[in-house]
Amino acid sequence: MATSSLQDAAAFLESYSNAVAAVAGAVSPAVVRVEAARRHRGQRHWGPGRARVGHGSGVVIDADKGHVLTNFHVTRESDKVAVTFGDGKEVEGDVLGVDAVSDLALVKIPAGGLPAAALGNSDSLKVGQVVIALGNPDGNRVVATAGILSAIGMELRGPSGHVMSGLIQTDALFNPGMSGGALVNARGEVIGINTASMLEAQGINLAIGVNTARKIAVQLTAGGVKRPRLDIAGERSRIYEGLTKHHKLDVTHGILVHGAEENSGAAAAGVQKGDIVIAVDDKPVQGVDDLHRALQGYKVGDEVTVTLIRDLDLLKLKVKLGGDE
Repeated sequence: MATSSLQDAAAFLESYSNAVAAVAGAVSPAVVRVEAARRHRGQRHWGPGRARVGHGSGVVIDADKGHVLTNFHVTRESDKVAVTFGDGKEVEGDVLGVDAVSDLALVKIPAGGLPAAALGNSDSLKVGQVVIALGNPDGNRVVATAGILSAIGMELRGPSGHVMSGLIQTDALFNPGMSGGALVNARGEVIGINTASMLEAQGINLAIGVNTARKIAVQLTAGGVKRPRLDIAGERSRIYEGLTKHHKLDVTHGILVHGAEENSGAAAAGVQKGDIVIAVDDKPVQGVDDLHRALQGYKVGDEVTVTLIRDLDLLKLKVKLGGDE
């Protein structure tokens, strides 16, 4: 009985090993090393992870266009990067665009005969499913680690200072140089772009969902990411307790407005210095990070209802969102 159980376990592990090896082998040709051609003095690791500035991995996502997706913190402000495939072939790439908020960058290399990875759907992920992280840290080898998807909807303060939301957490280890590489599912589809490994915690490695990465890549090819803004300057501030009780508020803090940009939707709607913004379309806003979260999913030019406190009054104003048109 013990021998039979051992054989069953060995057969299962052998099957699992073969599956991981098959997936890694199929996707590896599309995983590249990316190294910034121009480095900037003083650039260091951002956040609490192993992310390397100026050196990392990337994934070929479009063979016909020669598009490679990687991290912003890998390319930083470089115009050119060296892209090396697992077989040692090296080509020069142009950085088409970067987005520090999502920590993503899009690189273009000479097209033709390129291996490209298939992109999956990060909205259909389930906690517990097997995932494989791939990276090309040295240019002459692709490394792989396997684990499970530990959590979804995670957050991390990224290189821009903004909070990155909707991240994928896995215990598949991201070794140094794997930033910008691929997190793939059991079918060999890219479901995330590796972005950070938390040094102070074991088993916490975070990736950007591929659906987010796909949208950012499309915008980068069209000239840049357009994010909506409320167009106010302000800071987190505590709300007087008497006001929270009087208006029966569920929040204790809001954004104290220092001013609204001239000719902005906020200024046109009547947002004034001294107002305290507490909600956008009924989504609580207790600080700048909350405001960024509340505006996710909106477009430049959309109209939102801003709830604010002015003196003793609770007001609702219709505000047209600004941003880079």
